[in-house]
Amino acid sequence: MIRHPKIRQEPSSKRKKPLVSKRGGAESMESADNSQYATIDSSASDISAAPCIVADVASSFTYASYQNAIPVIRSIRIENNSASHFENCRLELTSSPSFLRPKTWTVDRLIPGDRLSLSDRKVELDAGYLAGLNEAERGEITLRLTSAGKVLDERRLTVRLLARDEWGGVADMAQLLPAFAMPNDPSVAQILRAAAERLAAHGHPSGLDGYQSQSPQRAYMLTAAIYSAVAGMGLHYAEPPASFESRGQKIRRPTTIAQERLATCLDTTLLFAAALEAAGLHPGILMFDGHAAAGVWLTKRTFANAIETDQMEVRKALASREFIAFETTGVTHRPALTLDGAQSALSNRLAEDQAHAFVAAIDVRRSRSGGITPLASHEPIRRNAVEDEADVAAVLPLPPAPAIGELPAEAIEVKPTNAAGRIDRWQKKLLDLALRNRLLNLPDSKKTIPFLCTDVAYLEDRLANGVAIRLISLPDQNPLGERDEVLYRDVHGRDLQRGFAAEALLRDELPSTLDARQLDARLIDLHRQVRNDFAEGGANTLFLAVGFLRWKKKPDDDRSYRAPLLLVPVRLERRSATSRFTIRFHEDEPRFNATLLQFLEREFDLRLPQFGGDLPLDDNGIDVPRVLTMMRQAVRDVPGMEVIDETALSTFSFAKFLMWKDLVERTEALRQNRVVRHLLDTPEQAFQAADGQSPFREGRDLDRAYAPSSIISLLPLDSSQTAASLAAAEGHDFVIVGPPGTGKSQTIANMIANCLGVGKTVLFVAEKTAALDVVYRRLREHGLGNHCIELHSNKADRKHFLGQLKSSWEHGGRTDASEWVAVNERLRVRRDELNAYVDALHKRLDALSGIGDRP
Repeated sequence: MIRHPKIRQEPSSKRKKPLVSKRGGAESMESADNSQYATIDSSASDISAAPCIVADVASSFTYASYQNAIPVIRSIRIENNSASHFENCRLELTSSPSFLRPKTWTVDRLIPGDRLSLSDRKVELDAGYLAGLNEAERGEITLRLTSAGKVLDERRLTVRLLARDEWGGVADMAQLLPAFAMPNDPSVAQILRAAAERLAAHGHPSGLDGYQSQSPQRAYMLTAAIYSAVAGMGLHYAEPPASFESRGQKIRRPTTIAQERLATCLDTTLLFAAALEAAGLHPGILMFDGHAAAGVWLTKRTFANAIETDQMEVRKALASREFIAFETTGVTHRPALTLDGAQSALSNRLAEDQAHAFVAAIDVRRSRSGGITPLASHEPIRRNAVEDEADVAAVLPLPPAPAIGELPAEAIEVKPTNAAGRIDRWQKKLLDLALRNRLLNLPDSKKTIPFLCTDVAYLEDRLANGVAIRLISLPDQNPLGERDEVLYRDVHGRDLQRGFAAEALLRDELPSTLDARQLDARLIDLHRQVRNDFAEGGANTLFLAVGFLRWKKKPDDDRSYRAPLLLVPVRLERRSATSRFTIRFHEDEPRFNATLLQFLEREFDLRLPQFGGDLPLDDNGIDVPRVLTMMRQAVRDVPGMEVIDETALSTFSFAKFLMWKDLVERTEALRQNRVVRHLLDTPEQAFQAADGQSPFREGRDLDRAYAPSSIISLLPLDSSQTAASLAAAEGHDFVIVGPPGTGKSQTIANMIANCLGVGKTVLFVAEKTAALDVVYRRLREHGLGNHCIELHSNKADRKHFLGQLKSSWEHGGRTDASEWVAVNERLRVRRDELNAYVDALHKRLDALSGIGDRP
């Protein structure tokens, strides 16, 4: 039951009677044919008279939807746009036919202006009904809102109920396609058995051992054996429906394919995916316009995304020879194509000039990790089945094992044997100069928001002056309508969109080239990511990239990359969940992309020392035009490079770069630390303390060696924690290892208190902000808060830092130590009494040794 906070109500004689409106039918819903989710939204209708239902409902269902918990309702809310109050409202969900379990929500009260989102969206599909569908049929979902027996609103939505073996296409069910790869189907076992026999016949081990050998050659031979086994089934090609990749089709299960010996390109692709997965390999499903093919990883890897829509990622995997892709319908040819021939047949579809026809690469292994499970086959296991020998194709011989040098072997890192080599290895691991680094290659993705900014210098000046810049959608705020941009430019001599963007900037508005829906979605994702980064790492990761360097690996390459130049730290804010986002200048300093400087020096031998120090300033901060002009002059004679005036909002991390910079510039200073010196010079040997003694005393010796006043413990601690706390106070080096919940933060708090007690200054560093917060909270709760200065996250700004110094100065004075001395003396007496009792209890008395022998 969802309760709305009660408010003062008008007397019943003054209440307006609710108006009843039934608005079902085709006019109130979107077509369910072309999108996975159909939204019911009556905001554009006449909704002034009664409450209305706004719901986002899946437009198609299949048995795989039930098995993989695809939600029926993505969002649902009730809007009361009338001036009336409504009591005891009921929202009922039913379906026809009954493929859903009926559900009812009860709402105590709806007041005028309510927008009530329902959090309980769990709706159960009828698995038995969906499993029994042999053909697709039309279904209807009805949402009915009533109050006191009167219907306030009714919504009817037409949906597609797909057959049990039917897939809805990439648009509707891309993530569900791996569910139709069924490695546990009985016919897959027969394919694997035939593959094992082919391996043995060609002198290879017959085990289907996946990646256990860690050999790409072995993975290739397993794939070749499976390809040969499928070719031996004697399959014939069946033409798929038109546009099946977007509209879907019925899929033959492996057993059905074995019986009918007919298969479309998608059928054979899923058959190969099932067999490869059953053999322990990681298959991929490649979708093109009107076609499907299969691929497999030769090393134990996956794509970065379960549904990879960038054809370049597939080409990169193929070029590195970690992944192969082949034409699955090659097994239906007479004679069948060899595996090499099948690879060649598909190569044209993966060419860069055919990227427009590429739809997606679906990684089966990553999908399984995401919870997409195979459909149950429900087929009985047939043993000793007799095949129709007349239709069986000739056995396809296996290709020779690839040469060792042709496929990638797993790289083995050679450990350096001297200090210089170890420092070089540390530097390489810290400095990421690969194209996955967003500081070197910022692609147009969902993590990036592009803007049309006509004056980047003015924008930086406004941000530096503390002005909040509103983010707006250019297509939404300046719709073209019937206007033509080219004709407008020819007639008026100026760009239509740039003119609007220039005026918007004067109003402190920054227009994005994304439509309003895309902009809001990306801003919300960025806002969440930045908050999470800040909570975990204590540092701001959101920057406005001003100016970009467009560069190519080689001057004649078609592919170019964009690297941000100037990075302005900003905060993303909004007053409420429905208000617009704004950006404000963050207290950190703008910085030039130092990672790019190192990349240009290493890869292009281009040194730009003028950007390594302080940047030129104007009256309002960084002199942006001068910075960009300097960069243009620097790359003026470098082929394949140019500076472009573009602006984008995204997240960047500099933590590892700053560590790299520290390691490069302060190597000799770091060597003064005995731990660092050991890691550089003698890492293979056990670390020896400065005095050669163990830093820890035995627990039984602690009370003999230390007076109670020498052990400061804010929190309860055992003997091992006491030994660690004392060792820290004495300046020893050690590592404490323990799983979560074993008292490490408690021990650290005691260590800090003990070190403060002997006059030491402590710097506590942690990877996660939460670890810093929990230790600080423990110290503050026990009176040591004024001895601490927090230098992380939002605590590191100048105002907060000075406030902490002031508090420490005013409240951190010395106190009377007499009470401390008295308490420790009482503790010493009590401790000595207890230790004497233990010593007496365990002391052997010789005079009593013969008592048991007396008569």
